Amino acid sequence: MAAVAGVWLVSTSLPSWTAAASTALRERRGQELYNASCLSCHGGPTGGAIEDYPPRHNANGHTWHHPDCAIARVIRDGSDEAPEFAPPGAPKMQAFKDKLSGSDIESVIAYIKTMWTPGQRQLQASFTKEMCFAAGR
Repeated sequence: MAAVAGVWLVSTSLPSWTAAASTALRERRGQELYNASCLSCHGGPTGGAIEDYPPRHNANGHTWHHPDCAIARVIRDGSDEAPEFAPPGAPKMQAFKDKLSGSDIESVIAYIKTMWTPGQRQLQASFTKEMCFAAGR
């Protein structure tokens, strides 16, 4: 009986452990890429305010107000101009499509999400589900 219970426990917990390890590795890779490519403009896990430009990607910023597909698009393609709230002469977001793969961009987004509160992550996940998956993006 104990052997059967042990096999059941391993077989039911292995998939969740594997998923957790995969998520942790993706977040770690995302942190390395973020530190190399994003940190100098967007800052780290603390500090900043919602009105900062370039925007902070942590819980004090507004990145969590956008779905994954929009965040990925801006990382990949950059922006043609600085937003209207940016100070005069502010730089535009550069494109990273030639520097980061799609998988790299997903890893950066996974890391960015680690800087948000649980409530922010939950709301942003609902935006993503509604705006990205429903639209087929």
